Amino acid sequence: MGILTVITNVSFGVVIFSGGFSNVLPWGIGMLLFSAAVINTIASSFSSYPSVIATLSDNSIPVLSLVARQIADLMPNATTEAKLLTLVATIVLNSIVGGAILVALGGFKLGGLIRFIPYPVVGGFIASTGLLLVQGALQSLSGVEYDHLTGSTFLQPNVLFQWLPAVFFALAMYVLPKSIQHFLLLPGIIAASIALFYVGLALTGTSIEQATAQQLLLGTMPPHGLFEFKTIPALTGADWSVVSHQIPTLAALWLIDSIALLLNANGIELLVKRDFDLNRELKIAGAASIVSGLGGGAGGFSSLNETALVKQLGGRSRSVGRIIAVMCLAVAFGSAESLAYFPKFILIGLPLLYGMEPLYEWIYQAWFKFSRSDYGIILLIVAVTATAGYLQGIAVGLLAAIVLFVINYSQLAVTKRISSGTYYHSNVLRTPEEMDILEVEGEQILVLELQGVIFFGTANKLIHQIDDRLTQNSNVKFIILDFRLVSGLDASAVLSFAKLEQLANQKQVHLLFTQLSKEAEQRLSQGDCLDQSDPLCHQFDDLDRGLEWCEQQILQSHQLSQLEPDPNSLDRALSRYLKSVFLDPAQVDRLMSLLKTCSLQPGEYLFRQGDPFDGLYFVGAGQVSVVLELDQNQTKRIRTYTIGNTIGEMGLYRQTVRMASVVADKPSTVYFLSSEAFEQIESSDPVLAANVHRFVVNLLAERLEHREQELKNLLQSS
Repeated sequence: MGILTVITNVSFGVVIFSGGFSNVLPWGIGMLLFSAAVINTIASSFSSYPSVIATLSDNSIPVLSLVARQIADLMPNATTEAKLLTLVATIVLNSIVGGAILVALGGFKLGGLIRFIPYPVVGGFIASTGLLLVQGALQSLSGVEYDHLTGSTFLQPNVLFQWLPAVFFALAMYVLPKSIQHFLLLPGIIAASIALFYVGLALTGTSIEQATAQQLLLGTMPPHGLFEFKTIPALTGADWSVVSHQIPTLAALWLIDSIALLLNANGIELLVKRDFDLNRELKIAGAASIVSGLGGGAGGFSSLNETALVKQLGGRSRSVGRIIAVMCLAVAFGSAESLAYFPKFILIGLPLLYGMEPLYEWIYQAWFKFSRSDYGIILLIVAVTATAGYLQGIAVGLLAAIVLFVINYSQLAVTKRISSGTYYHSNVLRTPEEMDILEVEGEQILVLELQGVIFFGTANKLIHQIDDRLTQNSNVKFIILDFRLVSGLDASAVLSFAKLEQLANQKQVHLLFTQLSKEAEQRLSQGDCLDQSDPLCHQFDDLDRGLEWCEQQILQSHQLSQLEPDPNSLDRALSRYLKSVFLDPAQVDRLMSLLKTCSLQPGEYLFRQGDPFDGLYFVGAGQVSVVLELDQNQTKRIRTYTIGNTIGEMGLYRQTVRMASVVADKPSTVYFLSSEAFEQIESSDPVLAANVHRFVVNLLAERLEHREQELKNLLQSS
């Protein structure tokens, strides 16, 4: 693993320090080896998985190569030393700021936020870095100008013998491991490639000097150490105006590295079958990058591929990463003359390999995994990167993802359910006469249960949906918008609700907002959508209360006498109702003589949740509600009863404690049949007892039938 790490960092150095920086290639290789040593030491010491291997970020290599070219272009007349110090300052800035961002993400436990970036955008970024890595590998071809590459240039002998073996080498490194699983395969391919190279030199009679002159070997390396500390000189010798030009490109790299780190960490979790603290891994990688940056090096983090190879080799302890670090330091600070004899095609082939892998995964395999719109975003990012630039590709990709998200989200139904007052009723238990009226006139009520996040696109779609409904059904007099399932209301949607209020006023339709969150209520109030002075605009705590108000308006228009019985004849009103439903009406007078009268004021409780059962109640006048008492002094209305309804009939048979509380909504009169009185009826008057039992059973059956029909209608409207 140490040998592979050294070779990989040498190849990365060839990619970054080419063209205008080819003269400082030895220093660049030393800097990357120093960086690998630092990040492996820190990762192996603190990571959740002991034998983790950390490498330089694959994504950073092509970006740093791009930055190096831009610096060379922006400083055409500067000395090599000035360009190098500017590049060092840029690398240090990238490592320290990027590391600080990772530490901050981990410290504030914000690592999960990275997961909200659309996956196709992530794929496009990764594919683009693969493309840039391939471009960097081609740029490292000796003896050619990358910007003037042509087909004939590739066929020149000195160029051909660099890239053609590199392509075969990269293909072998990519294809063979998929069919042959052995820990010696990758080292074997490298060793065999080197051996074949020198066999070829021997067969053609090419000497080492000739191979070096033909640029088939890496070239002369200094006898002393490769790395030289340049952080402090860079602070004063760098051209910071040129460094500042690189910040947008570096900012994109910080984002991509954060994503890549979490993807690698997730992959390692699956590999070793154990969970990691991702925020901890972020902090470790960030600290490693900062320390490396202070020394003038680049940042990095745990690598899935290298860690998988170590696991296959049997590595289990933290000494694996430390040994790799020692080997990197030995080459960086010791004699590196032996690197001069390393075949150039391997150093070009490894970047080609690292570039081919993401391109194959995100250009070819993605075709079979993603929708055509998502796949189009990936291709768009890669195409813009190839033609306009890396930063432009990222900007266009994010913009395309945002536009696609808005389009896709606007296609979602903002209404979970659309129903009518014909079959969707409040929890007020009404008389059969009232129910008949509501079933006939229920079309006046249009109920829309909203859901999700409402923004301009979905809100505008909702307005058109309501307008179409009003056009199709001119009988609609009440529109209820229930916000119980709405998780967010965008400020841009307020304009659409203002237009809806105008539409409601034009058609003289009541607009009801129910169960608004504090945020939604504030936004709608700021947009003048909840005008208290508007007689057609209303707000209620929940859908049940809104439905009750609409039903009451409809029933009042029919002037039912039962809605406001004569206070002086309440017992006669209840008696008339019971006689209409009892099997033997003659038994009603006997029952009425056993009932006790109880008057309630608004807000007064008839009994409380948890009280012992003491009897059955008949509502003679007014209105009472059954409420469930919840935590934090909150209540939820279960049912509301008007004249003729009974309360506590289940307890009549089960003799349990009261499961809910009953409170008066307005001045009410109830009649009480105690448990003792009912036991007396059962023992002394079996005919009356049978009538009471039959009345209760019929009442429960009617309620159950009503609920079943309501549920059926709601399911059909979903």
